[in-house]
Amino acid sequence: MEVFSYIILLLSSAIFFGNIANRLKQPAIVGQIIGGIIAGPFLAYLLSFTLSKGHYMFDFLSVVYASPKTKDIVNFAGVMLMFGAGLETNPKELLKVGKSAILVAAFGVIFPLFLGYMAGTKILGLTHLGSMYLGVALSITAVALSVTTLLQMNKLNTKEGLTIVGAAIVDDIIGVILLSVLMAIKQGSYISISGITITIIFALLFVAISIFISPTICKWIFKFIRMVKSEDHLAFVLLWIFIYSVIAHFLKIHLIIGAYLGGLSIREVLRPGEKDILKNWIWGFFAPLFFAWTGFSVVFNKEAIGFTLIVILIIAFLGKVLGGGFGAFVSGFPIKSSIEIGIGMNGRAAVELIVANVALTAGLINRNIYSSIVFMAVVMALLTPILLKWYIKTFITKQNASHLKTF
Repeated sequence: MEVFSYIILLLSSAIFFGNIANRLKQPAIVGQIIGGIIAGPFLAYLLSFTLSKGHYMFDFLSVVYASPKTKDIVNFAGVMLMFGAGLETNPKELLKVGKSAILVAAFGVIFPLFLGYMAGTKILGLTHLGSMYLGVALSITAVALSVTTLLQMNKLNTKEGLTIVGAAIVDDIIGVILLSVLMAIKQGSYISISGITITIIFALLFVAISIFISPTICKWIFKFIRMVKSEDHLAFVLLWIFIYSVIAHFLKIHLIIGAYLGGLSIREVLRPGEKDILKNWIWGFFAPLFFAWTGFSVVFNKEAIGFTLIVILIIAFLGKVLGGGFGAFVSGFPIKSSIEIGIGMNGRAAVELIVANVALTAGLINRNIYSSIVFMAVVMALLTPILLKWYIKTFITKQNASHLKTF
């Protein structure tokens, strides 16, 4: 019974504040996370003025009490969320990504990954593995947020815009591989250098098969079930995703990675209208629930929103600007355009929150670090469109105008 109470609380708060965020021309994800914060720690704070200290509501709104009851539904929501991300990733477009996008993605991962690892071990007192998780969480760009930002600014079809989106897609693939390796190390299966190499090979093979072979196999399989009614066909689609997730689990790769690659491989066999049905469920139910739980799980204290948050914010922003910008510059972009691409790569609030959730569940980071990552994602999701718009208007548009005057 309590799990339904949590679903009602989280979902209603996420939908309400997600809609407010949309009205303010901000990503719905930001509102959903804020909704979870208000429904959890903030509501508990307000109730402390009216209810006695031992009241049941304080237990109900405590993440320690709620987590065992909501764990399965939240994990399932994470699987469906990554399935939706896979459906949005076009393998053909991924293969068309040029040298610029690959270099931007590579350096845009290397810089924050290294900075996050160093900050985790030297400043925040994390283990080596926990620091690696922090680095991975800070190195991933949210594709959906990048596309939304560029669309709002009419910059999607520019060379810089296409590079940002292409790099964000490659970024996610690199993040999937890194998460696979870290999960295998956490499970203790492959600790040696040779073992880690085997894990990387398995992860790369899994990704390669998902992109190049699975779509063909999927089309062949679904030819034999084309006569089934629509609801059964949709059930087979979900069955494919669950099988893919289980295979990923047996390969010592996280379930959510299997769901992502499964969605990427099955997107071409969906019947007309099926993708809309799935997207409505994923982005209308599972995503708000997952991101509201993300907000519900944070804690407000000086460790979470003080020095730790400042360190993570600086590393997250500079890592992407320096890394992505350097990759763009090396690939041939001028300095001002390279900085624009670096700023555009700062969109957060998607896969990195799932990475942080996995690390928290595995006990590799504490709730203070987790909360700081969530706050960082919200801040970056809010600031990236603002900073990008300001930078383009100040440095790019004026530069183009001056060229026109000179001409």
